[in-house]
Order: sequence, then structure tokens, then C-alpha cells
Amino acid sequence: MCDPMKKLFLLLCFVLMLPVQAQETNTFYDQPSGVRYTVDVYVPANFPVGLSFAPDGRLFYNEKITGNVRVVNIDGETQPEPVVNLPTDALVERGMLGIEVDPNFEENHYVWVVHTALGTARDWPSNKLIRFREDDGIAQDVTEILSLPIETGELLHNGGNVHFDAEGLLYISFGDYGVAANAQDISTMQGGIHRFEVNGDELIPAEGNPFEGNSLWAYGFRNPFDFDFDPITGNIITTENGPDCDDEINMVLPGFNYGWGEDYECLGMGFPLDIDLYMPPILSFTPTIAPTGVIVYNNPAIPEWQGDIFYCAWNTGELTRVILNETRSSVLETHIIDLGDASCKLDITVGPDGGLYFGSIGDDAGWIYRLFPI
Repeated sequence: MCDPMKKLFLLLCFVLMLPVQAQETNTFYDQPSGVRYTVDVYVPANFPVGLSFAPDGRLFYNEKITGNVRVVNIDGETQPEPVVNLPTDALVERGMLGIEVDPNFEENHYVWVVHTALGTARDWPSNKLIRFREDDGIAQDVTEILSLPIETGELLHNGGNVHFDAEGLLYISFGDYGVAANAQDISTMQGGIHRFEVNGDELIPAEGNPFEGNSLWAYGFRNPFDFDFDPITGNIITTENGPDCDDEINMVLPGFNYGWGEDYECLGMGFPLDIDLYMPPILSFTPTIAPTGVIVYNNPAIPEWQGDIFYCAWNTGELTRVILNETRSSVLETHIIDLGDASCKLDITVGPDGGLYFGSIGDDAGWIYRLFPI
């Protein structure tokens, strides 16, 4: 399957999933970098599609199917009651999507979530950006900040991740909603990554965006599952899901076109070279692997991995390390990270302790794993 969650309807059996038995910690050696590390189950989790750490060391995560946001304390214990439950349409690729702790969380305790809100007899389901204030593990002041209706009725290509850059600007990604033409239409939000200033309860297209008065930062995307910022250059690194060819890892620059549109069967390497401001991927995959979570490692705990890209893959469950060249413009090497019996199928993030935390699911269970250096 080429999209990260086209098999979701086969996995609904674990909506009421019971906790799994703890697994033993395993020790591994990454020969290319010389790093030794362990991999263990941090917590059992029900389809943990998005992960975000607070400055106090707690981990907030989304459950795709249930509509819950949950929190894990610094001792690795999941709070029994959810932080919030958002009525959510979880069909196929819809559901709880992205989550991000506010960069000023220590002052405002805001958490941002993207989810597919249920439709009504009058209104389409919508992918909505929601902000709430966390107070002692419970959401207060739940506020809708942005809504993008799914007027096509399609179940696929929602994108739906949210992150902040080093300047505190908010970025949000949307897939093409199953209509390829959206990705080449700069007047729509679908098929693009958008950049905003946050002004109270409003989002304002950020100053310096490439299209004047427009929130659009870059376009031509089919289904960008996740993205992160390179701490060295500030550029966005994103995963992108093709049809049955050309899944991608992209380096996103402002105003550039990333190649998906109604006249094109594939992405990336097969795209015509005469398209204005076309940016080819730094990695492309055929057969497809369905790349999902992505992070650029930025923590002193593992200096050998500093600045390297790590991404997960839905189809294979593999975690891959990507080494860029000195100018951060192309790929020098890629290495599969040995996870033993674990897998990396959903989001990935770096914890305050320097460990890699990543979500995965099996036939009847789900987990958040921790990879930790020793």
C-alpha cells in the first residue's frame, strides 16, 4: 500500500485495545556511527499517531481512532483519563492527526491538535486545528482555530500535521484531499504547507511568505504525513506519499513546487523539468514504503547523530537514518536502524533525554517505543 493508513479499516479491531505485556529491553549497536542503544516499550498506546513532549518531560500523544489526547508522566505512566476527547471521524486516513506542544508552553500550557471533526447533516467533515490549555492533565478553553472542510467526501490524503519553527511561527500541512488538482492550485490550502503568525485566537499569513497575503509556504504535495525543521539551516524536511511510485523525503524551500498534480502519475524523479520552481526530492522510493514520521536529531545525548534525519515507514516498520552532505543539500548515506522486534510505523520525536520515541501498531496492539543511548 502506498499511503500510510490505507489499511486502517483492517485494524479497527483494537479500538478497545487492552494493555500489552511489557517487553524486554534489547541492546543494539549501530556500526556506521558506533552508537550503542537500547529499544524498549515506553508505554502501550492505542494507535499513537502523533507525539509531542512538553518542557517538563511529559509526553502528549494522539490516539487516531478514539479522538483522545493522552499524557504520559516523566515516570512513564499514562494518565488513566484522557486530557481531552474530540468527537472525531476516524474512517480510513481521517482521525486524530497532528499534535504539538506550544513553544511557550511553560507560560501558557497550550497544546495544538489537528483532527477530523465529525460532519453533520448540513456540514462536511473538516480537518480542524484545535488549541486547548492543559491544566493538571485536563484540557481547558478548547478553541477551534482553523477548519478546512472535506467537501470532496474523500477519506484519504489529509496530511494534517502542525509544528512551530524556531521563531514561533506555526506551520500546518494538508494533503490534496484526494483531488490531485488541488496540489497545483495556490489559491487552495489543500496540497500545501502553510505558515502563520499566531495572534490570539487568529492565524495570520506570516510576513515574508512567498505568495503575498497567502499562508502558502510550498505546494505540490499529495499527502505530507509529517515534517520537521533542520536546526542548522531552518529548512523543512517532510515525508510525502506517492501513489504506487515515488514516495519521497523532501527538503522544503519557500515558494517551491513539489511535483504532484492532476496530470502526473508519479511524483519526484518522473516530474517534467520545465515546471517553474520544481524541487526534486532528496530521496525517492519505488516500490513505495509509505514514509510517515520524520525528525532531525538535535540533542547532545548522541553527538554522532546530530543533524541526521530519521524517518519511519508504514509499509516496512523500518527506522532509517539519513546523513546529509556538508551543505545540507543532498544525501550522503542512509542506514536502517536495527529495532529488533520493534517497529516504527507512525510518528517519531526526540525526548528531552535525547532518546528517540516512536509509535507503532500490530494486529491487536499499539506501542510507543523508546530508543535510548548507552
